[in-house]
Amino acid sequence: MRFMSGLLQVVFFLAVVWASLLAAGLISNDLPWSDPPGMATRLMTYLSTNVAETTPDSAFPELRPRTYAAPAALMFDVARRAAEALHWELSTVEPEARKIEAVVTTRVIKFKDDVTIRVEADGEERSTLFARSASRVGKWDLGANSRHIMDLFETVDIIAPVTAIVDKEEVTEEPQTSSETMPTESDAPPATEDPSQE
Repeated sequence: MRFMSGLLQVVFFLAVVWASLLAAGLISNDLPWSDPPGMATRLMTYLSTNVAETTPDSAFPELRPRTYAAPAALMFDVARRAAEALHWELSTVEPEARKIEAVVTTRVIKFKDDVTIRVEADGEERSTLFARSASRVGKWDLGANSRHIMDLFETVDIIAPVTAIVDKEEVTEEPQTSSETMPTESDAPPATEDPSQE
């Protein structure tokens, strides 16, 4: 009887430790729980996959590729500087292929994750940033790989020129009025008398 009681205590202790590590991992990754596709789907994903990758049709808004109004060569340099600023270990930097491979150490359990960054040209003055992050160990990542990609995009947006940032939701260009069509004082309509002042 004492053996069973002691065994149950050990099992309970291990369950508490496991649950605590799980919660700590999910909390420390600071994930966008309230964003689409919803908390339940996010939790199931973070507990069942160890890869996060940007795709144009991703159900997770933070895992969609980012487009920038800047040449691919410039954005590749920005992406490299962002990875360095995040203190990632750069294992491969290929300027011609515009590809970067890096190793990230997770915050809580100190696992190693592999991140691949690609910049694709979309014409001469536009480019798109893609990223993939995968854990080397385990079948789930508690959202750590999504966090790596989010950190990358956030840091890129800080380093990139302001003019390169494209609205994530909708790309619109404000019509610019040239100096030739701007109204002058002579074009202004004549002032009319206000009857209330009489």
